Amino acid sequence: MLKTMRASFHQLKWTLFAVIIVFVLGFVFFSGSNWGGNASSQVVAKVGGDQVSAVEFDRVYQNQVQKYRELYKGSFSPDLARALDLPRQVLDGMIERKLRLEAARRLKLTVSDDELARAIASLSYFQENGQFIGAQRYSERLRLAGMYPETFEEGVREDLLVEKYGALVKASVAVSEADVRKEFSAKNDKATIEYILVPSSRMEGALEPSEADLKAYYEKNRERYRSPEQRRANYLLVDKLKVRAKMPVSDAEVRAEYEAKKATFVVPEQVNASHILVSVDPKGGPEADAKARAKAEALAARAKAGEDFAKLATENTDDPNGKENGGQLPPFGRGQMVPEFEKAAFDMKPGEIRGPVKTSYGYHVIKLTAKTAAGTKSLEDVRSGISGELAERKATAETDRMARELAGKVRALKTKSDEELRKLQSDVVTYNTTDWFSKSGPIAGIGANADFSKEAWSLKVGEVSTKPISTPRGPAFVRPLAERPAGIQPLAEVRATVVEDWKSERRQKDALEKLAPAAKELGSGTSLADLAKRYETEVKTTPEFGPEGPVPDLGAAPRLLEEVFKTPSGQAGSPVPVPSGFVLFRVLTRAEGNPSAFATQKAQLTDTLRGKEAERLIRAVVAQMRADRKIEINEELLNSFLPAQQKTRRG
Repeated sequence: MLKTMRASFHQLKWTLFAVIIVFVLGFVFFSGSNWGGNASSQVVAKVGGDQVSAVEFDRVYQNQVQKYRELYKGSFSPDLARALDLPRQVLDGMIERKLRLEAARRLKLTVSDDELARAIASLSYFQENGQFIGAQRYSERLRLAGMYPETFEEGVREDLLVEKYGALVKASVAVSEADVRKEFSAKNDKATIEYILVPSSRMEGALEPSEADLKAYYEKNRERYRSPEQRRANYLLVDKLKVRAKMPVSDAEVRAEYEAKKATFVVPEQVNASHILVSVDPKGGPEADAKARAKAEALAARAKAGEDFAKLATENTDDPNGKENGGQLPPFGRGQMVPEFEKAAFDMKPGEIRGPVKTSYGYHVIKLTAKTAAGTKSLEDVRSGISGELAERKATAETDRMARELAGKVRALKTKSDEELRKLQSDVVTYNTTDWFSKSGPIAGIGANADFSKEAWSLKVGEVSTKPISTPRGPAFVRPLAERPAGIQPLAEVRATVVEDWKSERRQKDALEKLAPAAKELGSGTSLADLAKRYETEVKTTPEFGPEGPVPDLGAAPRLLEEVFKTPSGQAGSPVPVPSGFVLFRVLTRAEGNPSAFATQKAQLTDTLRGKEAERLIRAVVAQMRADRKIEINEELLNSFLPAQQKTRRG
């Protein structure tokens, strides 16, 4: 489930086009973050010389939350958002977007004012009867979405710049005729199969390799255990979590902070409402207006008579979002809706139904579900957050002070030996040793940290960094301990991995040998139903699928796909391993794409392949840029966007 949703996440658009449509069609600028303080000055991440502000992050994050709610409806929950680590996924996407922008600007690409104007005017939301609605109404619609024209236009300009960069790379890509034909087959060939799945657990036996087995397997597969040039290192770490544990926060400090920032805890008056929109045909004149009003009046009467409002909205509203959620709007305050809608909603009492209410969008039937008076969050409501923020602030200051002090001690060391460095340990300063790591790989205990890795590889073995290196766990001082050239790792060092590889391969080999007679029986006329009884499983039949898969209920299964599409219709294939076990199958139908259709699809397929290759090249460029840039993430602030409970910190 999580894997599927993470895959879906990467299909969501990062453009402000998507943001504005979600916000405007929902008639509200929705922001449900739970962070406090001065948002305009808070920074979630620094990417080289650029940064991601809390305001910018919140806007995109809330858009993605809304998209998940629309995509997965009741399946999307706070627990799932935490499991997906949604804030980090959003931030990764924003960082990638900034790096793509930088790559585009490096190539001196620009977007003219005319190109920007044409792009905005072409958006259907800013059109009526196929024509741009005009500057004044354009500004009004942006205001309703909680955005300034300048902010929106800068976002669109950046989107166009990223698109130009993609188009430029795509124009430089060439694909072969063979690749296009392969893509044609992948899109047009189809098959269905009947199969049984024999779980791995039913085919496993106790396996332990002998020393001779292990050595033979290692020698046969030596290239699997090749590694790039690697180093090991010692490092001193000022452990921020340990420092924080020694930073008590008094009740008086919490109260003082609360009073000093009380204005940031003010909650404006808000209402929760649902609505049914009956839009008016702009070409229909008075007759269309009267017809829409009459429909709204009838719906209002039905709602007031006790019919289910959500059901009425789903079946009748012209608000696209309303059809998905029964007309429910996110909570909103004053100044976030069109004036007529706002006045009606704030004049109503919870449970009241009112309408029709006329706005520039049409006629609304409104149901008020809740009203929250303006007020200030109590100290108890925000105590935990304030205490955590104060502790973090204290810990950061103390950690920085200790790092400066430790830097002086490191510089003063005579030999900078292992023994000298160990003497600098304390209850909050630890001395650690890494496993072997490459220049670009993650480091055990540190993670993927470009600054740490760069310093560890720039020093000679035995030297010590004299300036603190920022890591998620705290400032560190690294000392390269040993180095080994690229090559095959010795069996002694990869023994555990070799044992598991041998077992996995041997289990699969033994299972396929045991199933081979059954596959032969299947090919000779034995039914799958008989084999299903033997292996205590069931026969299943798939819908159509193509050479690229996935196979319904079995996933990607590349070996199964290869076997299916080389097996004629009506025949049984060899047993095939899949992640959950082993498959015995018979091909029910095989249909190849019509060769005459290739000519008509060739141009589109070529364009698709060029796009895929361009994206692959761009991702490689962005990955290198990411490795070269200093990227700092405000973990505390990022974690504050997680739904309540189980906030985690990565180290």
